[in-house]
Amino acid sequence: MNLKLTIISLLIYANLIGQNSLQKVDLNENYTFQNHSQEELNEYYFGLKPIKFSKIKYHFRYVQYGQIIDLKSNNGIEFSGELINEITESKTIKTDYGNDGEPTNYVFQLVELEKEKSSKIGQLILKEKIYQIPTDTLIKNWNFNWLHCGNIEFYCKTENNITSKIYTCPWNQNDRINEVQPIKDILHNLNEVFQLKEKYSEFINKLEKGKSYSKDGYMQMYIMTQKESESWRNGKPIRDYKKSIKDTINNYLELKLNELIPNSTELNCYDDYSLTFSKNGKLKRMKVDMGFWERLSDKDYKKCKGILKKVIREIKIDFVDPKYEFSRELSFGQKGIYIYDRMVY
Repeated sequence: MNLKLTIISLLIYANLIGQNSLQKVDLNENYTFQNHSQEELNEYYFGLKPIKFSKIKYHFRYVQYGQIIDLKSNNGIEFSGELINEITESKTIKTDYGNDGEPTNYVFQLVELEKEKSSKIGQLILKEKIYQIPTDTLIKNWNFNWLHCGNIEFYCKTENNITSKIYTCPWNQNDRINEVQPIKDILHNLNEVFQLKEKYSEFINKLEKGKSYSKDGYMQMYIMTQKESESWRNGKPIRDYKKSIKDTINNYLELKLNELIPNSTELNCYDDYSLTFSKNGKLKRMKVDMGFWERLSDKDYKKCKGILKKVIREIKIDFVDPKYEFSRELSFGQKGIYIYDRMVY
């Protein structure tokens, strides 16, 4: 009897460990958003069968960047649920334009959701009939003009009725549109009941350090190693000093460059330049985001780089002590030359 209990306990423990441990799956160039639907990708990478093939009576699936919720029930009262946290991992590659990130694989985690909470949301979806709200293209006055705001997807099966809906940037839609508030309400309940933000933060904290990741394909996130984190903390006094003189240097450089190159808007200079200065305030390096062969053949680039080098060498940053090497970004705009500081303080 004791042996049986021990075996059962070990199986339960192993299941819990498997549920919460991180898994990896390599990206396949034949399975991307360009050639497959979201449901097909979910099946290939995470083992989620498309809703249309489900034999469950009530089956709801919610998809947002980085997370998927799957709810199932055969009676519409008691639901089981599973959460998938996912992110893409990237490796650094060298290109003609410098270093870039290339996605290599998904890292994901399966989390079993509490039955009580799953049942609460499942019953709410049925009660409010969320699956009857039309997809965004069929909703009058839906605003599609938001950039990089993302979207959500709902896949629903109720008995023999199957629906799939996409809502572009639902968070920023006008509440006066009849369909908007029910969508915002269910999103609020999903996040509150399942604590999606907290669960995703826990997932992020388990990721391997010293790697780059992206949740949405746009923003890259690098997780520092312990040694790098310690170095970052130790470098705070230097960053604080650089921050204290940042605006002074920016304003001065911008002022002098526009004084010395008053016709900058007429030079056909379109590239952005990365400038590195020594601790004495002298220009050390100038780089541009352009391929090797382009640099050789682009006459405008050569002309603009020559003018910049000559002018910057005439500018003396001797009214303030930089103390440390520093970098700036230079851009030719429609009204003149602009200086930016990309450093994270």
